[in-house]
Order: sequence, then C-alpha cells, then structure tokens
Amino acid sequence: MPEWIGKTIGKVRIEKLLARGGMAEVYLGTHLNLERPVAVKLLHSYIEEEPALLERFQREAKVVASLRHPNIVQIYDFDSADGHPYIVMEYLKGPTLAMYLRNLHQRKKRIPFDQVASLLNKLTSALDYAHEQGVIHRDIKPSNIVLHNIADEVPLDSPLTNGVEAIVTDFGLVRIVNAATQTASGLVSGTPAYMSPEQARGDQVDHRTDIYSLGAVLYEMLAGRVPFEADNTVTILHMHLHTPPPPIPGIPAKVQAVIERALRKNPDDRYRTSRDMAIDFYLAIDMITQAEMIRGPYSLSSAPLDAPVALPPKPSPTVPEPTPKPARSRAWIGMGLISLVFLFLVAVGGYRLLSAGSKALQPTETLNPVIPNTGLSPLPSETADLLPPAARMVKIPADTYWVGENPANEYQSAPKSIPLSDFWIDQYQVTNEEYQQHVTEWSIPAGKERHPVRGVTWDQAVAYCSWAKKRLPTEAEWEAAARGPGTSPQLYPWGNEYVNSSSLPVDDTYEVGTQLINKSQPFGLFDLVGNVYEWVEQPYGVVQDGYQVLKGSRFGNVQDLAYRIATAPNESIYVKYAGFRCAADQVR
Repeated sequence: MPEWIGKTIGKVRIEKLLARGGMAEVYLGTHLNLERPVAVKLLHSYIEEEPALLERFQREAKVVASLRHPNIVQIYDFDSADGHPYIVMEYLKGPTLAMYLRNLHQRKKRIPFDQVASLLNKLTSALDYAHEQGVIHRDIKPSNIVLHNIADEVPLDSPLTNGVEAIVTDFGLVRIVNAATQTASGLVSGTPAYMSPEQARGDQVDHRTDIYSLGAVLYEMLAGRVPFEADNTVTILHMHLHTPPPPIPGIPAKVQAVIERALRKNPDDRYRTSRDMAIDFYLAIDMITQAEMIRGPYSLSSAPLDAPVALPPKPSPTVPEPTPKPARSRAWIGMGLISLVFLFLVAVGGYRLLSAGSKALQPTETLNPVIPNTGLSPLPSETADLLPPAARMVKIPADTYWVGENPANEYQSAPKSIPLSDFWIDQYQVTNEEYQQHVTEWSIPAGKERHPVRGVTWDQAVAYCSWAKKRLPTEAEWEAAARGPGTSPQLYPWGNEYVNSSSLPVDDTYEVGTQLINKSQPFGLFDLVGNVYEWVEQPYGVVQDGYQVLKGSRFGNVQDLAYRIATAPNESIYVKYAGFRCAADQVR
C-alpha cells in the first residue's frame, strides 16, 4: 500500500500506523473539522476502476455505519482514496481483549466469572442489537473487541474495573471487504480459531454464526486457550465441523453446558439469541438477580430450546431475592379477560381473511423485510415488542457533546468532549405511581403519586429500567441531554445564573413537569435540578471502584448540571434523596 502518514484523506490527516492485518491497515488520524482523534481503516483492495463495485462497497458500509450502540464502535465516514476503500471510525484507547487475555494467561491467571459475565452482557447486547438491524459480524474474536474505559486507562496487569466496556469493532468488515474485492460466494472468510461450522463449509450464514464465535471467545476467556488448536488451518476447520469442544478443567458443569450449547455444530441447536447465552451464564454462576435484570419482563425467545442448564435452586433467605415482580391483582385479571376477548376477535378476523380467498394473503415487501447485502433479514417482528414506546421520551441527536466544568471542584470533572450516538431519554423523572407498577409493595405518601420516586438504590433503578425495556442513561448522555450541544453548554436548565432557581420548592419534592423554569433547553427535559438526585451509569470521570454516580441535585440544594456525586450504589446517605429517569437506544 502507498505511504499514508502525513497525507490528508477526506477531512482526516493521517498521523501514524496503529496496526496492520490481512484485510486492512489501521492508522491514527486527526479529524480536521472536529479536531479530535479518529481511527482510519484502509482496506487492501482496489475498486475505483469498477463503479458497480464501488457502489456496492458504499452500500455495505452505509448499512454498518447506521449501527448506533454503546458497545459497537461508531463509524463516522467511508470513501475511497487512490483506489483504496477506507473507513473513518471512533478512536478507542485501550487494549484489545486478545492483548489482555494473552498477558493474563502468560501469568497463569484467568478472568473471574463475574467479570466474564459483565463482558458477556455488553457483547451480547451489541450483537443482538446488530442482528435485529439485519447485520452480522462474521468475525467475532478477541482482537475485534476493545476494552475501553472512558475515564481511565485499562492496564494489562490489573483486574478489570466496573468502568471497563467491551466494544465490538470491525462490524461487517468481512462483508465490506468481500464487497470491495468482489469475493465469490462460497469463499471461506473469517478467523479459523473462531469460525462456525457453516463458515468452514462456505455455506450461507446468519446471526447464529456470531453466537458460535462468541461461544469460542467465552471458551478462551475461561480456559486460557481456544477450543480447537492444530498445526494447520484445514485441521482446525475439520475440528469445528466434527469434533466436540474439549471440556474445560475445573469449571462447573452448568458453565460447561452453556459453552457446549453455544458451540453446537447445528445452528438450530444453539441459542436463538446471544442474550439467551448471557442469561444462562449468569444463572450458571448463581448471579440470579443479574440474570433477571437482563431477561427483563419478556424474553426474546418465546420458548426455550432443550437447554442443558437447569435453573439453580431458590436461594436461601440470606441471599438477595430477584427484583420483586408485581403481584396478581384484580387489574391483572381484568387484563387477562381483555386479552381473551382480543384473541377471539383476532381468530374471527383470521377466519374471515382466509375465507376471502387467496388475494388477501398475497405477500408484500413489508411482510418479510430484507436489508440488501447484509447477510441476514431482521429477527422476527416480535422483537419490536422488546422496545419501549416513544411516549414521554425525548430523542437526543448524535453529536459530540462537552461535559464537565471545573477540575478544581471535587464535585465536577475536567471539561471533555464525548461523541455520542443518538439515544432517547425520559422527559420526566420516574414517579411514585410509575414505580409502584413495578414494585407493588412501594408505599406512596398521600398526594405524591406524581412526585418523583425517592429513596431508590442504583440496583433498584437499573431493575426498573430493565423492566420498562429501557436502561439507565450514561453520565455523558444525562449531561448532554441536560446541557445541550456546543463547546460551552449552559450550566442550568434556564441558563448560566444560579439566582434564577429561587422559585423552586426547597422543603420537599414537587410534581414532575410542573415547574416551567426547570425545563432544559434545547431538548425540553424537566426537573434536572432541585427535585431529586438521579442515578446514571458508566461515569465519564474517575470514581472509586464499585461506586456509581448521582447527577442533578435535590430540593433545597440546587447545583449546576455538571455536578456529580460518586457514592456507594446501595448504601449511602444520598440514597434517601435519589431517583432516576431511564434511557433507550431505540423506541417503537
């Protein structure tokens, strides 16, 4: 390839070579307009003389660039230069999982089960999101997973902290490279050590090939080696096709069963979704509450396969029970009757459609949507039911937002710019009556049904958001939604002056959305200061290991929107003033 260092490609100046691989070279660059570091991946292929091929590359890259998920590296731009297609993407500081595992295994150590579960949770969330968009990775492996901590470095010789995120890179790169090089169908592509049997045969693949590869990554995290090792690629591929993965010495049988199911030769025998694998892994290591939080109120797979992992026995009274679920009530009975009536009407309607003749059943493009050239149609339409409704939520557009304010203030962090994908966030804090729908035992003070819920731990806030098919906002998301865009975003919902807060109640909480002065600009969120603190996740500033962050401020103690309190998540003097609002990547 030509010498790129010092050259400008598009709006990016190439600074230095970061890595070189079989499909591409990766450079560190500076985006001249945004004035921030980016990664530039230049692919080993020439396409400029083939207009149809260039068009296909751009179509494939556009699909991958549309992915917006906190655990998928963000693609900013793509084009070609001197006949070489290139992709401009988010630059992530941190080692790859491959580098971390290599260093760990050289010291004869392994990642603890709970840290493996945390990484698996983030990775499966990213994969399921992409699969629902009709995109598969085709090359899941540790070197395509970056361990990133937005607040600090990730040392190779230390345990992973709660702030470490697993970010999937090179999403769809195999597909894009195939588009750029006009690869014939049937060519085996991927990395042999993590390749599914259907990839090894050169068959068409779907999302279950990523589940197999993730199972191989899980195997390596626990065993210190990949499932199949041999002196040549042909033997490794033959083992993927015909040899069961050898058991890992010293791990529980239930954990081994999770790996075996993920690595089954027949795709139909694997997990239906990668999230199902994460849930089973949590259950296998007796992290039952976390499994319930991931599972949420509905499961993506409506009926389980012949899963080899049995549910653990009910914990003793000394072990925390899973998040409380609403008790049956007359309201639920009424809903059940309504559901029966609805099913009856659907059945009658279906009968009439059938009797109307074949014209009523003619297929249309909207019944079975297929995203072209991505290798996978979207998952069944029932997955749309897993998304929260857009009601009472606000969409925050993708942008680079400035957060933080004064590093000399112990309750603030130094200003920094953080690129965010678009996301949705609740316009109002979660109220007492809303929270009681999740925890029926929640006692609401008289007349405070519409006041924000107060006295909630971080774990309880996470559980509610999961139940509502949402999540907690990250600290950067909360502050970006509160302060708005620009290099000097405002410090209060009403501007930059503290004195304007004098009209807010000081003795107690108030009904959400009733104080117009406390409506932020430009996105219109209510009650960000002066009502209750709000739990967030993924702090952007340094916090003590195991701590979480509260944003906003409570009644009688109005603070600016950069204010942050790092505290224990469940036992803290601040919990009695703590509430929350939820966020989501997508809504219906």
